[in-house]
Amino acid sequence: MNRRRFLAIIMSVFMILSLLPVSVFAETTAVTLDGQLKIQGTVAAGTTLKADMQGIKNEGITEDSVSYQWFRKTSDDEKKEQQGEKPELKSLSKEKTYTITKDDIDSKIVLTITGLEDKGFSGSLTAVTATVTEAADPKAAETEQNTEASEEEQNQDAAEDDSSEETQEIPEATNDDEAGSESVDGIPAATDDPEEAPEQTDENSDEELEQSEYQEELQPADESEGAEDNGQESEEAGSSSVEGIPEAKEDGTYNNTEDNTEAESPSDTDEASYQAEAEVGDGSSDVLTFGTVVSGQEDEQGQYVTIKNTGTETLNFIAMSPEHFAVQDITEPLEAGQSVQVWIVPRAGTQPGSYEDTIVYQTEEGAEASFKAEMTVTDEDPDTPVAEPTEVPQDTPTPEPTEVPQDTPTPEPTEVPQDTPTPEPTEAPQDTPTPEPTQIPAVSRVSADTGAADFGSVVEGYAEAPQAQTVTLTNEGDADAVLSEIYSDQGEIRYFDVALSSQNISANGGTATFTVRPKNGLSAGTYTEAFTINDTTSGQGIVITATVTVNTASHSLGISTDTLDFASAKKGYSGVSAQQITVTNNGNVAETLVQPSAKYFTITAATGLTIQPGESAVFTVAPKDGLDVNSYQENITIASAATETVCKASFQVLKGTVSLTKIQNPSEISGIANGTAKDAQKLKLPSTVVIETTGGKAKAKVAWDVKNCSYNAADTAAQSFTVKGAVTLPDGVDNNNNIDLLAYVKVNVEAYTPKTVSADDNKITGIEVNGVYTTQSKISFTAVGAGMDNNSPKKGDIRYVPLNWTVINTNAWDKAPYTACFGLSKSGDYTLKVVFQQQQYNGKNWKNTDSQDTKQVAFSISEAKVTAPGTNLTPSANQKKSVKTNDPTDIIPFVVILIIAAGAVYGVIYYKKKKK
Repeated sequence: MNRRRFLAIIMSVFMILSLLPVSVFAETTAVTLDGQLKIQGTVAAGTTLKADMQGIKNEGITEDSVSYQWFRKTSDDEKKEQQGEKPELKSLSKEKTYTITKDDIDSKIVLTITGLEDKGFSGSLTAVTATVTEAADPKAAETEQNTEASEEEQNQDAAEDDSSEETQEIPEATNDDEAGSESVDGIPAATDDPEEAPEQTDENSDEELEQSEYQEELQPADESEGAEDNGQESEEAGSSSVEGIPEAKEDGTYNNTEDNTEAESPSDTDEASYQAEAEVGDGSSDVLTFGTVVSGQEDEQGQYVTIKNTGTETLNFIAMSPEHFAVQDITEPLEAGQSVQVWIVPRAGTQPGSYEDTIVYQTEEGAEASFKAEMTVTDEDPDTPVAEPTEVPQDTPTPEPTEVPQDTPTPEPTEVPQDTPTPEPTEAPQDTPTPEPTQIPAVSRVSADTGAADFGSVVEGYAEAPQAQTVTLTNEGDADAVLSEIYSDQGEIRYFDVALSSQNISANGGTATFTVRPKNGLSAGTYTEAFTINDTTSGQGIVITATVTVNTASHSLGISTDTLDFASAKKGYSGVSAQQITVTNNGNVAETLVQPSAKYFTITAATGLTIQPGESAVFTVAPKDGLDVNSYQENITIASAATETVCKASFQVLKGTVSLTKIQNPSEISGIANGTAKDAQKLKLPSTVVIETTGGKAKAKVAWDVKNCSYNAADTAAQSFTVKGAVTLPDGVDNNNNIDLLAYVKVNVEAYTPKTVSADDNKITGIEVNGVYTTQSKISFTAVGAGMDNNSPKKGDIRYVPLNWTVINTNAWDKAPYTACFGLSKSGDYTLKVVFQQQQYNGKNWKNTDSQDTKQVAFSISEAKVTAPGTNLTPSANQKKSVKTNDPTDIIPFVVILIIAAGAVYGVIYYKKKKK
């Protein structure tokens, strides 16, 4: 081999190698969606919409190449768009189809499809429907169905006529000679004698055959039937009208066909009909009754229902899963006129009780076939044989799913070729095996007896955390459950100690316990943490929220009265009546009181000195015996190590017997808060009054008749009233002047000042501001409205209550507790918004005002580093496999060429060496 040939081979090899990377190994990027997206379906309540992708220009795109998102667009959203604002559309569904509901009326439906990168597509397309209207008139739909059925019968009759004769003679007119002698569009003129009707010849066969086929397609059913009956004449054949051919009158003229367009217009029969119905048993009832079902024997209670396609078009059914019954899905398309049998069986693990479910078979075209299923589930009684009312007898042949009742005419199939016998499309083979309802796969189902653990409040610096709470997890399914580790919405578990008794729960009632307790040393604040436990068998997640509030230590003592007035007594007195003081711990920590003492009064503790928050201690006070003539006043201090309270005591000792000259009425009392109890002490009425005697002034005890005064503690308006009191003269004071022993005092109670709150006090707890969470986090939060702790409201009071919250979609609350838990599967920056509604109390109920407040918390989501068991954790860049490029080119031929080229090079080199 010469040098030039050798160099040519080498250059060829290098050229092939240079082409291979471009055509074979080039990585292609996802193709952006291009074209126009449309929405199929009538825009009315009850109908089903689907994507029309015929206008999309990308090659190879299918329904599975994109993801779907349906939204509702209201008039308010359109106004926001016109004002340049971004509307927050209501998300409806992520399925391929969407059935319009009544809530969608007067709104528009928006469909957005997004290309799936693993399918080789990217980008999005959006389509919007017209405004949704009320559901279509059912009578109109029935009329359309009848019209379509009539059209189908005409087409069938025409097909029969075409197969019965090779040539079609034109029906002759029986009118007068003028009408009968005319010829229309190449159709031979009709004569009075049927034997004179010209037959089709070879010369005009093409033209007449075309006209004959046109007539056969449009002529009425009764004429077709006449043709089928060996061409027997109809007396009115000449007067019948065919579309495009005027009707002949007796006078030889023709009717204008435009006058009958409404009756003959083919547009009335063009619309397809999508209908289905369910037949239970013999069709006499639409209720499938299972009777009494024993727990654990559900699989033995299977029954069957026939689903029929009563429309004119093929139906494609959607999979479903009712709550209390397992049903057989219809996976194959159901042709018009056909029917199929499906099994229905009670769902295993259903709790004892009575159930009535409406089971609806829906199609992608919007048709529905529904029926009711009833059963009563009980526990098994070993002493009583279990009745099996729903068992299908073995010797009973399975009813044919496509059998048509005798009184229902079987619809004829579509047009059949002339030489082909008509097949029976709806006949099902008798040996078709009945599906066994016992093939339902076992599944675990774990539930918690509570979703929240509330530990109330503790005081900062607590020595011991509140007692742990236990949540019981029960597996009600028929497969064993395997639980994951405990995950916290805070990333790591921060505020509580948690434990799981077992990660395996056996089927049919097995249990495990989840224990939670606040950690020690928490500072003041409210702590909420959500814990997620995944059932790895079923993929179900159980979320349990724990909350505890840590309060700052507060020391406060309250006293029942700040004044003790023992009036007067004559020198040499003995045993003056004692009075009591009640001291209450108004703080949040326990207080130990110091035994009080006084110079002129004796103080005795009637109860223990250590009082917990909210508890009280009682002290008895009386003047000491043997005091000399004088007036005595002294402050009695009751204290603990952290706080104290004071009561002022007074007593007067008289010199000898004196006479009463006057009773002084107390000063007017003002500043009493609205709603103060109807009680002398609460109204601050004095326990004594000043009296004037011949020996000077003294004090006398008074008993106020508060019960019979005009005061109404429930009235929120300002009140002024007078209270009458009976005066008791002290020892040593005589009433020689017969003075009326009565005292009067005027009291003013202020009007109620409604409690107002600030919107600034509305808050969101449990989620950190600018916190970072992962795609596996379950984020839990609580909305707290200002004034929500007002448990005894009065007219005019104001408060805020949480109304709804939004992250991506808006979710509403209708009652407390105002908590929620959510997770996000896509990383990014998000904002949680909570709307608070202002309310005012009208004396009976809380009513909404026109004011609202919004609080928001910004946070972010990052990709989770922890994945589910069994997931390949190797980064994609390190995986030892070829990169998928979505390039359909087959690389095998290029590899073969490369091998051949390498072999040729090796052969040349070997040959050269051997030659040398």
